Amino acid sequence: MNPLPHTFHPSLTRSSVYRATVNSLPLDVLSHSAADHTTFECDGAVTVELEVAGLAGEAITVRPLRLGIEAKVQGSRVRFTVSEPQNLQIEIAGKPLLYVYALPPAEQPPSGANVLRFEGGKIHNVGLIVLGEGQTCWIDAGAVVRGSIRAAGVSGVRIGGYGILDGGYWVDLENRRRKAMVLDHCTQSRVETILMVSPCHWMVVLGACEDITVTGIRQIADDMSSDGIDIAGSKRVRVTGCCLHNGDDNIAIKAIGNTSGEDERVPLGFPDEHWKGTVEDVVVSGCVFYNIHGGSAMEIGYETSTDHIRNIRFEDIDVLAVHQFGSVFGIHNGDRAMVENVVWDNIRVEHHFDTLIDFRVLQSRWNVDAKRGGVRNITLSNIQVAQSPYNAGYTVSIISGFNAAHPVTNVTFENFELGGRMMLNADDLDLVTRHAHEITFRRSPDAVMAKRVVGVSAVAGVV
Repeated sequence: MNPLPHTFHPSLTRSSVYRATVNSLPLDVLSHSAADHTTFECDGAVTVELEVAGLAGEAITVRPLRLGIEAKVQGSRVRFTVSEPQNLQIEIAGKPLLYVYALPPAEQPPSGANVLRFEGGKIHNVGLIVLGEGQTCWIDAGAVVRGSIRAAGVSGVRIGGYGILDGGYWVDLENRRRKAMVLDHCTQSRVETILMVSPCHWMVVLGACEDITVTGIRQIADDMSSDGIDIAGSKRVRVTGCCLHNGDDNIAIKAIGNTSGEDERVPLGFPDEHWKGTVEDVVVSGCVFYNIHGGSAMEIGYETSTDHIRNIRFEDIDVLAVHQFGSVFGIHNGDRAMVENVVWDNIRVEHHFDTLIDFRVLQSRWNVDAKRGGVRNITLSNIQVAQSPYNAGYTVSIISGFNAAHPVTNVTFENFELGGRMMLNADDLDLVTRHAHEITFRRSPDAVMAKRVVGVSAVAGVV
């Protein structure tokens, strides 16, 4: 098929820096405070060309680096080939980040009495959308829905389409942010492919849910507390193929029982934030993460008010950057839970600054339980972390129990590379420990590191 650009309502703000084409077809490049972005559909290789205002020899990086995409520059024009549908980030020193979303051909939109569909090319100021049993919310390519989505105590909910869910509605109306999407005590439901933009509080929340899939969603946010996907008190969750740019945790796994109802009691009767159940059987795979301000790219905690958080797996992940005071790999167990059986495998980290690994049993302002928990049986395997000039003397890793009775035990590093060197002990990693036991470093001689990071650079002026 020929590529199909997505076109949006003319009132939306276009980028002042980038103009773009795909196979010579013009693209809409929309502006956001966190990053500009453009979207099209394709089923094979295409050529993207950018006209960049004020380009004067700056370095250009196309991420994820493992793809090895080389940008060719001629004057103010930048050209590169996209071999197949994929989410790309273009970094040019001194310019806004640009996301190029090359998406597979859209499926036929669903129809029927249970489908709430929003037409492309329009802006829909809807406020609150409440989905019932078996209902679908479908946002067509080119559509912008301004508001938020809720579902509570139902099954078979589906949220999808290639359009945009914009959290700015509530800021304009009330001058405060709301969570963009909450599935509360829901089962057998799906969230797919939409682009979510801030200003939002937590962007996707799965609270006390079971059997949920989140596939191919994209997010652009730079607000503090704009967590990407919060998995709270939920079981059997699969997150696949997402591209998340957030001002806080990209993925946060937790159990929470906050009944303050800060902004979520709409409509009345929603049991929001009663999400204290066991968290187990969560897999996050094939995703791309970019984190600014704080939080972690992949976080368990801080709220862990349950007996068990277990059997969690992160695999085949590209961490494009974790800036400022966040960590890449985070466990912050501040309540009573036993956090156990957590695996990170085949993770590529292109840039980080403050903390690489931060596993702690602690007590913080976010926690409510009088009793502390523990952390055990953690594996980090086939990890590649690039280093930059910003890391030396600043970046550390921490593994710390609360006290002798609440330690961190049995942490294994297998084939963990930092700056191209295999980590074989705590000193190699600049690892600080306290009340931490059975920390093992090992290298498998015949291990093959897949999808190797091929280079690294940092956003100018941002660490």
